[in-house]
Amino acid sequence: MFLQRKLIHTGTGILLCLIFLFGVMGVVSATDLTSQPFADEKEMLVLLKVLPKKDWNPSSWVTYEDYLILIEKLFNGRSSANQINLTGKITIPDGYISYLDALSVAGMFMGYGKDDSFVKVKELTKEVKKTEKARITGYEMSYIFYNLLYSTRVGDTETLIEARYLLGNQEIVSSRVMQIENRSLVLKDEGSLSLASDVQVFHMVNEQLKPASFSLISVGMDGLKLLFSNKGEVQSIILPEKYFPQNIRVLLSEELNSLGGSKSYDFPEILVKATQPFKIITGEKGKERVILVAETGEVIKFTNVNGAVKVQIGSFSETVKNRVYLKSYYNHSISFDALLSTSRHDEVSVYAGILEIFSSNKSGYLYLVNQLSMEQYLKKVLPGQIPASWGLEAYKVMAIAARSYAISQVTHGRFNDKGANVDDSSFSQMYNSISENDIANQAIDETAGMVAMYQNRVIDAVFFATSAGFTANNEDVWHNVRTKEFPGIVVPYLRANSQIFDQEVPGLTSEANALAFFKNQKLKSFDSDAPYFRWKIELGREELENAINRTLPEREKADQVLGTDFVQTLEGRPVDVTDPKFSIGKLKDLRVVRRGVGGNIMILEIMGTEGIYRVSKEYNIRFVLRPHKDITGSEKDIIVLRHDGSSVKNYPILPSAFAVFDIKRDKKGDIEKVTIYGGGNGHGVGMSQWGVKGMVDLDYTYEEILKNYYRSIELVKIY
Repeated sequence: MFLQRKLIHTGTGILLCLIFLFGVMGVVSATDLTSQPFADEKEMLVLLKVLPKKDWNPSSWVTYEDYLILIEKLFNGRSSANQINLTGKITIPDGYISYLDALSVAGMFMGYGKDDSFVKVKELTKEVKKTEKARITGYEMSYIFYNLLYSTRVGDTETLIEARYLLGNQEIVSSRVMQIENRSLVLKDEGSLSLASDVQVFHMVNEQLKPASFSLISVGMDGLKLLFSNKGEVQSIILPEKYFPQNIRVLLSEELNSLGGSKSYDFPEILVKATQPFKIITGEKGKERVILVAETGEVIKFTNVNGAVKVQIGSFSETVKNRVYLKSYYNHSISFDALLSTSRHDEVSVYAGILEIFSSNKSGYLYLVNQLSMEQYLKKVLPGQIPASWGLEAYKVMAIAARSYAISQVTHGRFNDKGANVDDSSFSQMYNSISENDIANQAIDETAGMVAMYQNRVIDAVFFATSAGFTANNEDVWHNVRTKEFPGIVVPYLRANSQIFDQEVPGLTSEANALAFFKNQKLKSFDSDAPYFRWKIELGREELENAINRTLPEREKADQVLGTDFVQTLEGRPVDVTDPKFSIGKLKDLRVVRRGVGGNIMILEIMGTEGIYRVSKEYNIRFVLRPHKDITGSEKDIIVLRHDGSSVKNYPILPSAFAVFDIKRDKKGDIEKVTIYGGGNGHGVGMSQWGVKGMVDLDYTYEEILKNYYRSIELVKIY
């Protein structure tokens, strides 16, 4: 055993120290816990990725140094008591650790004697089958540590995770989470509770405590177990075993823009005209108090007065410090006349569940949130996604995809600070824009609680309008939100996939292949009947220059706000958002630097006489080349010619980034016009809605359709 020989030779007596580590070693002063954030252990033990150095590959062999440092960190955990400082007191051997030494050391940390340690830990990690002298990879080390975490040391009754990671006392079971802010949880009954800087989250699964991500805590969740530090801050949070949301909270928009996005969630005032009786209530610690009952035809006005909600009806008014709720006397819905300034499907807005009004994060304004069951929510989403004429099977596909997407959005927590899970705009899923219909409701009822899952997690079931005959890899379209890097992180179930069923498609990363593909009107695809399956736009050089001169600074401004760098000046005049006269000069060329596997443009280079500019990501590219006369400065309409022979004037954004450029030049080589040949409508990741129709028409089942678009998934009823 190399470790034993080496360390005995150095005279350190490490084996004896390891065997009696927690018994005879003196207590070492606690290290600064902020130097070992819980995210490190979560990534190491839950995601099974051990990265002691940023450039270290977890599939590579593990050194003695890395192994001993990390196992010491594992056993120190989060507790400040009895911290171990073994690695600072010994000589660590050079080279890679063997399987025998790794398990032996782990066993001695667990309190086993040196003769039993290898055998005992081998029983815990029997899935790792290696010879004693073989090296171990980072993933195998992580698996060993993962099993140690859920085991008890010799003589202990608590698992290592319970003893060294679960911190805090004064346990309470929470009421509903109303908002999640930077450093606090706002609960319905308990109010605002401060979070410790190193707050940690666990999930109880089959009576076993597992580290979890804080992102799993969502607005609307209840039944959390909270443990508090000596400072009275929330130190540990334990999620209930079943935390899939059956209810959802929708943030309503004060107004939507032309693309269906929210202009604002902040209401300067809310005016409601009752089309049926409803009660306006408030409450504290589970006790409701009726403020008033609104009768049919009465107009109620809500405003924000110094952070409280003022309720006015006729000569009556009351200012309420707590949230105000609007509840119907009927089970199914509550309806209002002109609730929002946004135009809806008709003059009366009908909402299921409860409406909630409370102070906005913007001083003097209000938020309006609709809380309802997940299934009721879907009944107000699906009719706005696809037409009823596509039939029951298509709606079943959409119901499962929309349910999965909604649940994944809950865990993303984008609207936690606003007390909601999703919004009512195209940023989440268009909600309550079109009246319910019977076919959609039937599909939702028949698939109730069913979601698409990948490796036991509900998928982010993104979808879009129309495919060009090939979908895109997610990382070829979206960046890594955490690191701001592009391409983004690979999501295994969101893979580029051909939707052409009559022939093989040559590699679309090639410009020649892409040109032939996007100009081909005769391909047989599930999307062939879609108007945007193929499209064409012609723009003169000056029209393109005008568009680029205006839109490049706008995207640069977005870069600055988001902290990204997707608009770059390679040479020449910088993109200055404060310069109203910014210009690329005369447009010399448009060059595709990189295409995704599905043929979508990932990086576009724009060459002008004043500079060379590189634009990354499909949305930025589509925005920079906006085919609208108000953007191009043209007197005539900019026409999008579509696959079905129809045309659209002044489309607000390039329909998709699945496109090629056919550039016509004059005798001097200057650009005269650019014809953009493209296909599809939307980002191209996940499921094509028009493709769903095509597959339904060919008698595919909803399960077959979903598995075509989301790779290696399972359909599971979670409630």
